[in-house]
Order: sequence, then C-alpha cells, then structure tokens
Amino acid sequence: MKIEIDLELLEEIGLYPNEYIALHCMHKKIEISERLDESVNYGYLQEEGWLGEGWELTDKWLDLFAADYDDLFKELIETYPAIVESPGRGKRVLHAKDPGALSNMKAKNKYRKITGEKVHVHNKIMQLLKVQLSQGGLGYLQNLETWLNNYTWEKYVDMDLKDENNGRITRSL
Repeated sequence: MKIEIDLELLEEIGLYPNEYIALHCMHKKIEISERLDESVNYGYLQEEGWLGEGWELTDKWLDLFAADYDDLFKELIETYPAIVESPGRGKRVLHAKDPGALSNMKAKNKYRKITGEKVHVHNKIMQLLKVQLSQGGLGYLQNLETWLNNYTWEKYVDMDLKDENNGRITRSL
C-alpha cells in the first residue's frame, strides 16, 4: 500500500509521519505491522486530541482528512462560475449548475482523484480558485473539466491579493 504524506501539512498541524500513518490506517480500517505499531505514540495522539478515550478518531482528524466528498464537490460547483460572458463570443457555459448532473461526472471523478477526498487539499484548491476569480478576466475562464485537468489553480500559488499589480511585471515605455 502507498500513502502520500504532505510533510508541510504534518508540520503545520503538529503530527509525526508515523502517527499520521497509524491514524490513516485506522480511518481506512487497514491493519499495520506490529513493528510500525510499536513506533506510534498513541498517548501523544490522545493528548493532542487526534484520538478519543476509546481510541476512536476524533473530529480533529475527520475535519482534515475525511469529508463527505459530495459536499466538497458541491462547494466547488457553487464557487466556480457556471456561465461567463466572453468578449466577442457571448455567453459560455462552463459546467452544469447541479453537482449531480451527468455532464459534471467527469469533472467530479477528476476532482475526487485530485483531492483524494481530503479536506485540506480541497480547501487549498478553493483558496486558489478564489484568488483566480479575484483577478478578473472571467470571460476567459476555462471549462471546469479543463480547469481540473490542467491543474490551473496551481498557477495562483503565492499570489498576494494585496499586491496592486498582482505579481505582473509591467513596463512603461
């Protein structure tokens, strides 16, 4: 089994890699080896609120790593414009308004693959989408499926909304 670990996130939330693996396996109901299990500090996990009294996962874990995927996709659909006015082309439809529409299924499956149903990944994508939308130029916005396939939100990482020219290099002649 392979588990992807975001070390920056673990550092941010104060969780060690072995403890993350143990919690992930508990969540997915996967048995871990005795050797790995011995290296996990379960007392620390309880002290920090990751595990409850009965060794069950707490909301602290569930809020970060286990969401109702349909709610995540619905939030994306509600935030991403469904229709835009393109210069010289009129109105363009970027996705169906209903998250459950069959025309949204490819985008929904792609988004599930991208996020891995992890709330923190979804939140980062939503934050970057809001940065993109604040930049203007909605008439040139991609179809939702294309936006997901191209990982377009990644272009807006480290953009400072307070910067007046938003990272653009401009020259006057």
